[in-house]
Amino acid sequence: MGDNIATPFLPAQYVGEATSTSESKDLLNEETASAFFKTAVLRLADINNWESLSGSMSSGFQLTDLAGKLVSGLAETGMYIRIDIPGPGTHAGKGFDWVKIEQKEHIMLNEHQEVFFIRARPSEHPIQKSAGIAHFLRKEASSSFVLVRNGATVTAAVYGRNEVPNTQSPDLGDRIRNAVVGSTGAIGISKLQWKALVKGLLV
Repeated sequence: MGDNIATPFLPAQYVGEATSTSESKDLLNEETASAFFKTAVLRLADINNWESLSGSMSSGFQLTDLAGKLVSGLAETGMYIRIDIPGPGTHAGKGFDWVKIEQKEHIMLNEHQEVFFIRARPSEHPIQKSAGIAHFLRKEASSSFVLVRNGATVTAAVYGRNEVPNTQSPDLGDRIRNAVVGSTGAIGISKLQWKALVKGLLV
C-alpha cells in the first residue's frame, strides 16, 4: 500500500532499470505511528548518518553545500550528497560520486496518510561542473527516498528510476570506470545497501 501512495511523487520510468526497495512496520495505533514517522523523517534527513544506519556494506554519504563544503545538519533542497563508493572514484567528482537533492517534501494527504521524500539525481561536482556528471549513472537517473504513513503502518522505501550507466563522461577513465561499475552489478549492490537503509530507518 505504501508503494501506491508514493507513486504520484516518483519520476516516470522511461529508460534503463527501475528498482524498488521497501520495508514496513506496523505500530500499535495511529498516534504511535505518527510519532514514529516523525522520528523516521529525522533519520532519513540526517544523510551524514546513513552509513551507520546501513551497516558495514554501506558506501559513505556526506552532505555538502553548493560549494562542495562538508556540512552537518539535515538535508535541504539544493544541497549535494558526496558518495564514497568502495573502489576507484571518478575523475569528474575528484574521487567521489555526486548527487544533488532536487526536492524534499512532507505532504499530509489526509489525517491518516502522509508522505515524506527526498529525491536526488546524479550531478556534476559542485565546483568542477565542466568535467560532466560525476556519478556511475547518467543524469536521467533518480533516487527517491520515501517514508509513508498509512494509518498505523509506516513504510520506508528507495525507488531508483531510469538507471543507465554513465558512459558519456568526457574523461575516458571515467567512462571505463562507470561502464565497469554499471556492468558489475553496482545497481544490485545499491539495492542491498538500500535494503539495509530502509530497515535502519524503521528500527
